[in-house]
Amino acid sequence: MVRSLPAFIFILFSLLASSVVLAEDKQALTEKQIKQLNSRIASLQKNMRSQEGESRELSKELRDSEVKIGKLARQIQSLDKQLSGLGSHADSLEKKRDALKVELKKRSELIAKQIAQQYKMGNQARLQLLLTQRDPETLDRAIRYYDFVNEELRQDLILFKTKLADLSGTELELTDTEQKMVLKREELRKEVTALRASQAKRKDTLARLTKALSTDKKKLKQLKLDQKRLRAVLTEIEKSLNFATLVKDDKTFKQLKGKLPWPLKGKVKQNYGTVRNNIRYDGIWIQASEAQPVKAVHHGRVVFSDWLRGYGLVLIIDHGSGYLSLYGYNQSLLLETGDWVAAGDTIATAGQSGGRTQTGLYFAVRYKGKPSNPKSWLKR
Repeated sequence: MVRSLPAFIFILFSLLASSVVLAEDKQALTEKQIKQLNSRIASLQKNMRSQEGESRELSKELRDSEVKIGKLARQIQSLDKQLSGLGSHADSLEKKRDALKVELKKRSELIAKQIAQQYKMGNQARLQLLLTQRDPETLDRAIRYYDFVNEELRQDLILFKTKLADLSGTELELTDTEQKMVLKREELRKEVTALRASQAKRKDTLARLTKALSTDKKKLKQLKLDQKRLRAVLTEIEKSLNFATLVKDDKTFKQLKGKLPWPLKGKVKQNYGTVRNNIRYDGIWIQASEAQPVKAVHHGRVVFSDWLRGYGLVLIIDHGSGYLSLYGYNQSLLLETGDWVAAGDTIATAGQSGGRTQTGLYFAVRYKGKPSNPKSWLKR
């Protein structure tokens, strides 16, 4: 039995090594599949753009301005967080500095009292004490007190010096933090200016696009093309998911029907199955404020993160078992294709991309390529 132990260990390590290699191979395969999916969708988008007709250039302008707005909004959000962190750090440094100043003042007063006490004693050296004091008991007490006071004064002076250095370092760090805040505020100001310019350009492009689609016939054609594009992208995603599971198969999505959290708080202004302009909608539109955080309703992996005509900045999550959730009309997308998400993670910010005039979120659920009423999946 003892002789077989080394062989057992060797086999165990061999199995562990092979499992690590398999895991790495699987990860590499998954990343390759994600790249292939991105490539196929990009090719599909390019082909469909070439068939769009007279509004193609205006649609491209709208896409460019909305993508830029999304990136700027994301950068502004990041800068806001950095500024908030720097502000909190500056506040804590100010509190530390003020506390050190109070402590140094107290220690300074204490050291002054100790020096004054020694002065009252005539600042006598040990030899002088021996020569002037006649009573042995008084002499012993005086020497012990003298040594005690001297040692305490020495320790207080050392601590005072340490605290003084700490105060100096804190003030330098505070100055550095305040300088960083000034730079970040200037950076933020530039980003906000660029965002406003992009929003003004979008408004102009949208007005020209609306004018180009002034007739009901043109508008219906555009809406049908938009819906066709979305379905083509979703079909391409479904094909890829049939060949590779990008997220571990998980039945809990099905089990949580009617219990999933809402992607954001807001009033549903357009329900699933609503027919407008002879187009039946496969999702719901939830009214929300601009830049309101959009949350993932369930864990999974992002399989699409891009601009899509008619739906703006869109993010699609694969939840396994054939289930997908779609989030459209966003102001900015915070994740890329291939990123993992947990339920409740912030994945985007609500907006009005895709040519919308009101701010909100388009939310849809699909199962094996077919649309499903999103409200039946969400908590009441």
